[in-house]
Amino acid sequence: MKKVFSTILGLAVLFSILSVPVVTQAVSSTSSAQELIATLQQQIADLKAKIDAYNVQLESLKKAQGEVKEATKEVKGTLQLIKQLRKGMSGDDVKILQELLATDSDIYPDGLITGYFGKLTEKAVRKLQKKLCLEEVGSVGPKTLWKINELLTEGAGSSGKVPPGLLTAPGIQKKLCATATSTPDTVVPIISEITATSTTATTTQIKWLTNEKANSKVWYATATPVVAATPTAAASSSDYVSNHAITLSDLTASTTYYYLVTSADKSGNLATSTEKSFTTLGQ
Repeated sequence: MKKVFSTILGLAVLFSILSVPVVTQAVSSTSSAQELIATLQQQIADLKAKIDAYNVQLESLKKAQGEVKEATKEVKGTLQLIKQLRKGMSGDDVKILQELLATDSDIYPDGLITGYFGKLTEKAVRKLQKKLCLEEVGSVGPKTLWKINELLTEGAGSSGKVPPGLLTAPGIQKKLCATATSTPDTVVPIISEITATSTTATTTQIKWLTNEKANSKVWYATATPVVAATPTAAASSSDYVSNHAITLSDLTASTTYYYLVTSADKSGNLATSTEKSFTTLGQ
């Protein structure tokens, strides 16, 4: 009971203290009250103006945030390589490249998505460049980069992902020159600069050039004219090159040999040189 009385007494004292300013204000002059009201009204007006300004700023921020979200969504949905790539590089661009290559098992049979541009990726890039009728350099330069991004844009669209079988899709296949309809190659290679060099008593090396990549074959005999057919002796290479070099061995010392060279391109167009000769050294 004593505790309750003390509480009531304390509240009464507090009320008396708080009532003093109210009483004082009540007995103040009318002009002071009007000035106070005017001040409060001005403060309310100022506060309302600030609130209106903040609301305008808030709407602007909401609009800007929406635009950022749309832009971010657009960027995420665009699948592109942003830089040139070469052996030894790594990163997300390399992963995208490997994912693209892996959609055609003929191009990238290993199908490893490691993010590292190694020998396997280099080899696959060469195969892709061949199908795109680009120089087979094994690295992604400006021309290859542009072509790959064209394929990604058409094949992946706005999905942001490389779809399975992208490079084997009919629509993409039409963009690969390896499958495009073209005029058949019927032009034979041009052979030039035929020489017999480094001749010894039992060996010599026949060299020549062609204006396009072709295989290599040398027909030779000790009698003339040389016939480019069996059973005439021959040495050959199936590699398609422009600089040709074929070594003849097991020759007889101090003997004159007659020879001619033939080269066929990948379309099977065969070129045959005129007959030439060399003499082996004595023992």
